[in-house]
Amino acid sequence: MNNKLRTIKNYQSEFYMLLIFCLIYPIQGMTGEFDTYRYKLEENNNDKVCSHMESVFSKYFKKPFSTINDEDEYVKGGGVLPPLLPGAKDDLRSFVKMSFSFQPTSPEFDAIKWKVGKLITPTHGEPGGVPNDPFIAADIDLNNDGQTKIVIKNEFMTCYNFYSADCSPADSWSVFRKGDIDVMKGPIEWDVPIQGQDGHPPLAYIYGRSSECRIVRPFIYDGVTYLSCYSQDWGINGPDINRRTPDKEYTNILKYQGVEKLPLPDGRTLLKAETVCRFRMNVAK
Repeated sequence: MNNKLRTIKNYQSEFYMLLIFCLIYPIQGMTGEFDTYRYKLEENNNDKVCSHMESVFSKYFKKPFSTINDEDEYVKGGGVLPPLLPGAKDDLRSFVKMSFSFQPTSPEFDAIKWKVGKLITPTHGEPGGVPNDPFIAADIDLNNDGQTKIVIKNEFMTCYNFYSADCSPADSWSVFRKGDIDVMKGPIEWDVPIQGQDGHPPLAYIYGRSSECRIVRPFIYDGVTYLSCYSQDWGINGPDINRRTPDKEYTNILKYQGVEKLPLPDGRTLLKAETVCRFRMNVAK
């Protein structure tokens, strides 16, 4: 197969994948996407932070799972993606995949200066793979020790229902020492966020499917970095087959402290963090 024909087939494949995604996504998101939420503070370990973030969530995050799947609406918004790293491009597919990492937003979340890059992912019949999956990276003083780390998010929650087989259920992210990774060498190989670069592994890699946090978004308030962690509790019987909604939903405000050194017996690695606030998310009737 010549290069031109191979390129055409790749574009066709991406088009059909995006079409299927856009057709499926509204069905998956019916319960969460159109819901309006109220935030009830259930755990308060810092009055100043919790009171402030309660106001932020109530004002900006009433509909946290609203999505844009329409290209005209995406283009009309203008500049919806952060600055691009080498090899990346501003496209609807990337925006849809990463939308829960950027929308909704507020000044606290905008204080994190993300950049968008591309991962080279293996494909059948394409030597070396093609750059088609996005990642985001930012310099962040993640554990507030005065030392900037490079934080990379390489997987993104793309749908509300954790038990759907057609989407990514949670964010995955990694933490590197400053200087141990160069995201300007883009696009980068798909396994760099997991394995590291030039013999420098990440300090921590948090695999979303085994983490309590389905969406992880760092933000800065009063000069301190926190993590916003969205989680779901499906109860002992799993998802409700009729409503497909969790029994409880929470947004937790955490202060990052690293990860546990040893995995749990089932293979999971726990995030070490101090819980500052815990908000129960109630669907408004």
